[in-house]
Amino acid sequence: MKKTLISLRHIYAGLLLSAVTFQLAAQTDSLVNMPNLLLPKFTKSVVKLKSGKINTAVLNYNKVDQEMVFFQNKQTLILDEPQLIDTVFMANRTFVPFEKGFYELAVKAPVTLFIQHKSYVEFEGYPTLYGAKSQTTAPSYVRQIYGSNGAIDLKIPKGYKVIDDTQFWIRKIDGMTMFDTKREFLKIFPDKEKELSQFISKNKVNFDNNEDVIKLVTYCNEISK
Repeated sequence: MKKTLISLRHIYAGLLLSAVTFQLAAQTDSLVNMPNLLLPKFTKSVVKLKSGKINTAVLNYNKVDQEMVFFQNKQTLILDEPQLIDTVFMANRTFVPFEKGFYELAVKAPVTLFIQHKSYVEFEGYPTLYGAKSQTTAPSYVRQIYGSNGAIDLKIPKGYKVIDDTQFWIRKIDGMTMFDTKREFLKIFPDKEKELSQFISKNKVNFDNNEDVIKLVTYCNEISK
């Protein structure tokens, strides 16, 4: 089924918090702690457009489809046309649109860190004769979309699980580089490899922990001055 998206120009008038907050309060039970969403719940946010215009909305981030979603009129909708957006400020965090999704701006410095929050959905499988599970006949995950206005159902179908697949990006003057391991990170900074390797070992940096990676990139900026 073809996905119908909601254009920003069609939703600006409806993004006023006075209209959305009351509706959200009545629906939070079904929208809290969803494994495919970045935040525990939808939150009041600010959308800054490249034109300079500021809009407010109640947002969350769908990691599976890598889309900003907002709550309005008891429905969850897609924040479309990201090319018109400059920055999204959500839950005291900053997000910037890229070709695929919105990346969190985690460290803003000469060595800039972006976090690409993403996940994929995996079928848990069918029980086999010996108690294991087979995924060879697993059906494809299809996000449920209903109505002509593009409203979406964010619930993960029964029998599926959400697997984290977050990646990190370093932006330097010479461009963007992705990493998710110690080895990949050190390759970005060959002239600082010794200092960074020592920092990683001393602080037991876990590359699956966002806060650890933020501290590492902050240190990288300190020794790069």
